[in-house]
Amino acid sequence: MLARRLGPWILLACCPAVALGYGYGSEDDPLLLTFRKAATAAQGGDLGPARALLPEVQWQVEELRAKDDLGLDVEPMLRQAHGPNATPAGALQAWANLLYLGMLQKFHWNLQEKLADYHKARARLESAAAYYEAALAGNVRQDDARRKAADPAAPSRHADITAQFTAARTALGSPGLFGAGQRPPDVPAFEAAVRRIVGHLNAVFPTFVRPRAR
Repeated sequence: MLARRLGPWILLACCPAVALGYGYGSEDDPLLLTFRKAATAAQGGDLGPARALLPEVQWQVEELRAKDDLGLDVEPMLRQAHGPNATPAGALQAWANLLYLGMLQKFHWNLQEKLADYHKARARLESAAAYYEAALAGNVRQDDARRKAADPAAPSRHADITAQFTAARTALGSPGLFGAGQRPPDVPAFEAAVRRIVGHLNAVFPTFVRPRAR
């Protein structure tokens, strides 16, 4: 139904619960909860309820705007997507864009801290994976299908993104159990996995608002 109403936007807003390590679970992550409510409202074609949810993510807008964060002001994009000439598809894209930026934020924090705290880094990574599944994976799979129809040998972006999340988890290392099995984090490997994930998403979502390359 959502796909038919909103054209290319194939979102997984009602994905099953995902445990987010030592952080929020997918059922209580505030950004995911608000996204799901906004996606449901947009699916119904009424932007009023989605617009009313914008104050609930103002904290995320403020975090992203900070210079030591992504340094990106997404408030104009969100306001325009819910303004007088807004469409349900445009509003849904804006909410998906916000989750994409939330995912980049988790990656940024982990790299900024060089994966120093395993539990914190793992929680952030699982949040990023949940954001991907909830808001982005459906369109990535649709892009895979289009490219596969044009070229049967085309590799799957979704499969590689999934593999890169696995590689990123491995790169976190392991705190071990009472010191046994401890492995240090591999920051370069984590960064390489993140770059592949982000590269695929930038190709599938070229119109997303995103930070400038640093």
